[in-house]
Amino acid sequence: MNKPFASAVVIAAMLALLGGCHEEKQPQKPQPQFGVVQLTKLYQDSRIGKAGFERLSGLENKAKEELTPFIEKLEKAHADKSDDAERLERELQEKVTFMQDVMRREQEHVTNVLQTALQNAFDAYSKEHGLFGVFSADTMLSSSPEADVTAQIQAMIDAKEPDFGPLPSFNVPPLPVPPNATPKDGGPAAEAPADAPAPTEKASAEPTPAP
Repeated sequence: MNKPFASAVVIAAMLALLGGCHEEKQPQKPQPQFGVVQLTKLYQDSRIGKAGFERLSGLENKAKEELTPFIEKLEKAHADKSDDAERLERELQEKVTFMQDVMRREQEHVTNVLQTALQNAFDAYSKEHGLFGVFSADTMLSSSPEADVTAQIQAMIDAKEPDFGPLPSFNVPPLPVPPNATPKDGGPAAEAPADAPAPTEKASAEPTPAP
């Protein structure tokens, strides 16, 4: 092998080695170590978020429909100056108070179900992708677009059918009857059993005189 050819081979090998080293030193884009989500978007656009809003809106409309007859009766009683106006007003107030309590409890229930679904999705996504955690975009001072996992989290939530359980009732439960209630109060003695024997006439304590 002549010397010029050998030198050319050595130079080519050195250039290839330097090229390989140069490629290895190319900075690689780091993978996100945490995820960022837009909570407002998840609440508004996810299937479970929309289902929860529709459920509460439907209950509110149902409450208005049930209260309409009470309000009309009360307005008529006031117009006629009826003695029933005070009673109807009291009944209406009791009904409204009960319905407000039902709606408050249902709002808390829907919120808890939604938050549980989100938390389960956050935990599952973090575990699957090896993230340190998932944070709300509102609490992040700065984050790269690659860290936004809102769409991925929503896809996980939308894959499941929303389930909030049966709808609550607006029927006010009857008050319990006290055990010592009198018949006029509607107690246990108010109605005699159908198969109860007819009362017999009480015998006189004094003996009847002999004839």
